[in-house]
Amino acid sequence: MPGSIVNILDEKDLWIRFKSGDKSAFTQIYRGHTALLLQYGIRFCDDQEKLKDLIHDLFIELWNTRNQLSDTDNIRFYLCKSLKYKLIRANYNYRNAAGKIHQYAQTLESAGNELTAEDRIIDAEITGSRADLLDKAIRRLSRRQQEIITLRFYMNFTNAEIADIMQMKYQSVSNLLYSALTRIKETLESSGFATRLLETFHLFL
Repeated sequence: MPGSIVNILDEKDLWIRFKSGDKSAFTQIYRGHTALLLQYGIRFCDDQEKLKDLIHDLFIELWNTRNQLSDTDNIRFYLCKSLKYKLIRANYNYRNAAGKIHQYAQTLESAGNELTAEDRIIDAEITGSRADLLDKAIRRLSRRQQEIITLRFYMNFTNAEIADIMQMKYQSVSNLLYSALTRIKETLESSGFATRLLETFHLFL
């Protein structure tokens, strides 16, 4: 059975066990996704402590309402979408800048999450002064451009999943990604780093 199918079945079974009241399944979901939710939310929420509280509240709500939740075979997608709705309802201010790449990596490492192949490629490219250059480029992006870069390249969501999370049409996602990458290229083109960065990004478009 292909690995992707196995993963889908595992995720679906884990979610079903959680919904039935299995505390070990809930703990597995919590420990496996809190760092990822922080990675996503910190791009947009100014206060990291409030974000942590919001994520904690999200999991409390999930446990208390587990009997009413819909089924899913993609827990990461379900949780990220739920967190975004909580951020909107809480009227949190969105960040105007990125610049937390190393903190994200440290958070994920401390949580014991294994980096994907895409993560390793990006991590290998953004070291030393090049990380600062990338930070500056991302800070020049609009809020939605920053969000789509985070979802696509740091969280590895597909364009279809991003369209759902951001409430956009599929073609609009492609257009926004292109405009964000073009803006990054324009910012970095004088550094000699832009070509390598864009080649890395375009592997996953």
